[in-house]
Amino acid sequence: MFDTANISLNEAIKARDAIINSFTPSDNPGALAITDSNGIEVLCMRQDGAPARMLGRARAKAYTSARLGIDTVFFRDNLIKATGRSLADWGDPKLTSLQGGLTIKSEGGQVIGGIAMSGNSTTRDEALARIGLQALGVSL
Repeated sequence: MFDTANISLNEAIKARDAIINSFTPSDNPGALAITDSNGIEVLCMRQDGAPARMLGRARAKAYTSARLGIDTVFFRDNLIKATGRSLADWGDPKLTSLQGGLTIKSEGGQVIGGIAMSGNSTTRDEALARIGLQALGVSL
């Protein structure tokens, strides 16, 4: 039989709450996307004041991390820039190379989802997403 593990809504809410509680006064309002292993949204949100385009960016980052099984910064640096390829070469218009998308993996290393923030600098977006991973107990 097939056995596919995915992040649950309750786990996604736990990650969301940890991220929201870690926002500082200097952070811009942002958007969060958490997907299952197929890149399908489990939880998406946009804070009041965050531009609508930020949700699209967060979705793309989380989708990319889940579908490829790697963080978006690794994808950008090691598979796009290092090889001289473009996003179009991958044949999936939903992929992005923007930093801030992280892969959620089970203890056994199986990809169970992706998590991403958008709205601040890409390094801050990644740091916020990493707080969500930590709340899930994912080893970094």
